Amino acid sequence: MSSNIVIKSRAIPASSRSKNYRNGTVVHTGGGGSSSSSSGIGSADTGLSKDIHVNAPKTGHVNPGEILRKGMGYEQIFRKMLYAPTPATLIGKLSTANDVEFGSTKGFITYTATRNDNGAMIKAFYDDKEENVLEFTGDPAGVQTATRQLQGNYTKGESYTATVIYAASEDGDIKETILTSKISVNVHRKWFAGVCSSIPQSSADVRALGSNGLYSGPGTFRFSASNWKIVSVCIPADSIKEISIASSYGNFIENEKICKGPISISVEGANRSEAIDYKMWVI
Repeated sequence: MSSNIVIKSRAIPASSRSKNYRNGTVVHTGGGGSSSSSSGIGSADTGLSKDIHVNAPKTGHVNPGEILRKGMGYEQIFRKMLYAPTPATLIGKLSTANDVEFGSTKGFITYTATRNDNGAMIKAFYDDKEENVLEFTGDPAGVQTATRQLQGNYTKGESYTATVIYAASEDGDIKETILTSKISVNVHRKWFAGVCSSIPQSSADVRALGSNGLYSGPGTFRFSASNWKIVSVCIPADSIKEISIASSYGNFIENEKICKGPISISVEGANRSEAIDYKMWVI
């Protein structure tokens, strides 16, 4: 029969490009085939004769309060109304989780940079040092990717930054753009619990218990146990306040005849990394 054991622990007080249409797009202005007379917008577009202070409701991407400057061509006005320039973007993705066990092997980060309507990529580097060059590959006018391989194992929390600088767009509607990506990794010890045939005597015994998870502080932890004679619970810090079984009444911690602990036992991190003293309770 499976039972849920609930552990409640408590802390112990310490002593580009232009915004215009894409390359290759042609915008025709003016009338039809006859050039003898036309009341439309001809090829000799001299633009606005004076500034226009927009007070109409929002029209496309033209907002009330904007100023359409004297000399601005009609083609430019239509483009401004129908197309909003899109700035460059940078996205970083970590190959591992952002919360890991102490001693876990580091992975890699994949960066995706998209130029959109900015100018060309000027610089790309990591950890705020320009000498740490990020090598991007792909379409310089579109999407490019770069990979940063991380070295070693996690023994503490770490943060990784990447910086990519794009030039201003040709028409100046998008200024020079500095993009940053920051990825943080939090490192934790694990808690361990489960059914065993004898009281754990070593780190390997503890790590072999059937249930575990990252320990980030006091809380309630649940795991299943069936057909058990001995249950062991190990945590890296704090103190267990309650151990209870769903099918039973009472708190085992309060019954010293049934529950023994805390017992100190040394437990390693992942990949046989540095051990610390855990607290173990045995029912």
